[in-house]
Amino acid sequence: MQNKKAAVRGVVSVVLFGVLFLMANQLAFSQYVCQPNGTAIVQTGSIAGTDPTQTSRINRDGVPSSCTGGAPTAAPIAGTFSYDAYNYTNPTGQDACVTVEYDMTGCGGTTNNSTQVDAYSTFDPANANTNVIGKPGFSTVATGTLSFRVAAGASFTIVVHGVATAGTGVCAAYTYKLTYRTGCRQAGYDRSNDGKADPTYYRPSTGTWNVLNSAGGTNSLLFGLSGDIVTPGDYTGDGQTDVSTYRPTANTWFYSTSQSSPQTNVTYVPWGASGDVPVPNDYDKDGKTDVAVFRPSNGTWYVLRSATSTVQYQTWGVSGDIPVTGDYDGDLSGDFAVVRASGGQWQWYILNSNFANGFIYGCGTTTPLCGAAIPWGLTTDRVVSGDFDGDARTDVAVFRPSDGSWQYLRSSVTAANAPGATAAAGFAWGLTGDIPQPADYDGDKRTDFAVFRPSSGTWYISNSNNGTYNTYTAPVWGTSTDQPATSPYLETNP
Repeated sequence: MQNKKAAVRGVVSVVLFGVLFLMANQLAFSQYVCQPNGTAIVQTGSIAGTDPTQTSRINRDGVPSSCTGGAPTAAPIAGTFSYDAYNYTNPTGQDACVTVEYDMTGCGGTTNNSTQVDAYSTFDPANANTNVIGKPGFSTVATGTLSFRVAAGASFTIVVHGVATAGTGVCAAYTYKLTYRTGCRQAGYDRSNDGKADPTYYRPSTGTWNVLNSAGGTNSLLFGLSGDIVTPGDYTGDGQTDVSTYRPTANTWFYSTSQSSPQTNVTYVPWGASGDVPVPNDYDKDGKTDVAVFRPSNGTWYVLRSATSTVQYQTWGVSGDIPVTGDYDGDLSGDFAVVRASGGQWQWYILNSNFANGFIYGCGTTTPLCGAAIPWGLTTDRVVSGDFDGDARTDVAVFRPSDGSWQYLRSSVTAANAPGATAAAGFAWGLTGDIPQPADYDGDKRTDFAVFRPSSGTWYISNSNNGTYNTYTAPVWGTSTDQPATSPYLETNP
């Protein structure tokens, strides 16, 4: 069962005050997050040649579905395939993101024994390529995840089937866990819990976080000490962003469990070592930000998983790499990703969390090739990954100070759903000297292009409005010496 929350944490009631140190190396983050709703459903079964059969099956096109909707499919594979089907109805009373985490290691581990797991609004065995609402995009003999959106009260069907002709494609044992998730939103400083990022800055002279609430009003919060690194996130899983800092001098994390009196309700977590880079994200998809660091000296990530209070170690990167957290495969779990300077360009190395061994960003696309590093951006660019195309997957992206443009790769554009199309895209928004602050300010579940202009203390936010970009806002919030903190990013050229 999931949703068992325990944490190796200490609680201290102290007043944190002073001035937060304005760090040159802030972290980029981008992730579509949802909170689990109710108890997970665990289903076990097996596939035999005597099971019912379906005509044709979904093509393994390398395009996973996501919780923002849509599941494009390539031409089906002809044949007759054995299957099991399970029917469900969304009980949450609201639109939900459904995740199916499956384990097919009991299927034998051969090509003929590999399986697929797909979701349908209604399932017709004679037309298995119709009414598809969710699919992983790959067959598997191990583990993986698929996600899809289901309206309140709507019914749907999960189908597990072999990929070889009925009678030869069998699975001795499989299991999957189905979880309903609600409150889905893009990452960003959201104090109001309304799905919209709030322009937020930190003032070094007073040690305060200052929030311009999208729901109205402002807040000024005292939290931190001189030399701390700001690490805001939703550590409690209530949908509101918590003020948080990482203290390198003590290798300790501090976050507040109170929105009204953060300095008197503090949780502290000893985690990290000298030289570590904080990389908070939701790595176990429980709807809570996990305490985590990247250690450049050995290229290892150390994650304290909030769902189980266990430690996850992952070697991914080398000394000199820059961590760029995000959810590049859309499974609601943070992925390990770094950029590496090479020949004046950034090379992106991304280990996606979906499937047993992960797979490199770009699988199923025309460019870049699956399995290769992604050359994207100049080393003079700022790394600012975000979900700019609204498919619940983080896009590789940079902000170019020399011309104020954003350059990104749309993860939604693949060879399967847009033959011949290019994933590369650009957007002009900003000037030299601006500080990029991408986040979802209008609540449409896609990252907006936004910058903070220190010279005037003005935020320039281009609202995506589901991709139309026909409105913008320009609140004056902060001064030239303030640090914007709605969407901390990695300053690659301090």
